[in-house]
Amino acid sequence: MNPETRIELHSRECSCRGGSWVLLEGAEGSPCSQTRGDGETAGGAEDKDKAVLTLKVWRQAGKPGNLETYREAVERAAAGERREFQRYPAKLAVRLSRNATWRDPEAQSEETTTEAIATGGALVRSRMAIEKAEVIQFAIGDDFSTRAEVTYVSTGQGPGLDGIQRLGLKFLDAPLPESFIPKNAEPLP
Repeated sequence: MNPETRIELHSRECSCRGGSWVLLEGAEGSPCSQTRGDGETAGGAEDKDKAVLTLKVWRQAGKPGNLETYREAVERAAAGERREFQRYPAKLAVRLSRNATWRDPEAQSEETTTEAIATGGALVRSRMAIEKAEVIQFAIGDDFSTRAEVTYVSTGQGPGLDGIQRLGLKFLDAPLPESFIPKNAEPLP
């Protein structure tokens, strides 16, 4: 995408119920029935029902899907908090699966472990060749399953590193139930 691409985020009160729209070159606004605002914010225009952000600002805010989520991210950043969810160290047995595609018709999966978990994602070890932004299936036994976006891939190469690939995952369909977080786990900084 062009870095000048804009993202229009709508409030849950809007007729689209909190949609997000990609505004391509020359687009004045979304097809939503609401009228546009004209107040300025970091990266674009905002009113009570919508905000228009640059692609860079939208990514820095964690790719929010609606106006309320964007405002929560801005409040967290102003308070000095980067993360949306508290992380905990936890070693859970999980299954990662890649769906079959036209490029790779064979579905792949592996049994592995987490190193850290949060209600919104996990840090897992992996041997699969996975790229950032790929969507995979994440499952803990038969008790929990969700699609997860790979937000980063760390290869663990270099001085002092163990050489194990780790994936940062963001859960897409459902948050991790708090029952999977060990009761005595101390939050990570």
